[in-house]
Amino acid sequence: MRHRGGFSSGERSKRSALSKRVRDRRWLRGSLVTMSRTCGTAGCKCTRGEKHVSLYLSIRVDGRRKMIYVPSAWEETVRSWVAAYQEVDGLVDEISASCLSHFLSETGRGG
Repeated sequence: MRHRGGFSSGERSKRSALSKRVRDRRWLRGSLVTMSRTCGTAGCKCTRGEKHVSLYLSIRVDGRRKMIYVPSAWEETVRSWVAAYQEVDGLVDEISASCLSHFLSETGRGG
């Protein structure tokens, strides 16, 4: 295993940020989708065009897309978990790009 001192300061910083986010926060891989629907109850506001708005978590489970209703009491929490995952994913992309650049420059293939 390579010692961290062999990484550039930028890559060490990104790895540190990634480690902290993975260790200290909950994160959830998925997307949030706002859906508007009608309930079908006679006399409800949705029959007059004011549809019910709900938040759903779109996630892959066993290779299939699944939509999970997010109760309003959980919206803020689930939003923060999804945002945390997006930060983790972005840092992984940046570290990967740095590793690719290092590989290409060390093997003389450009970069």
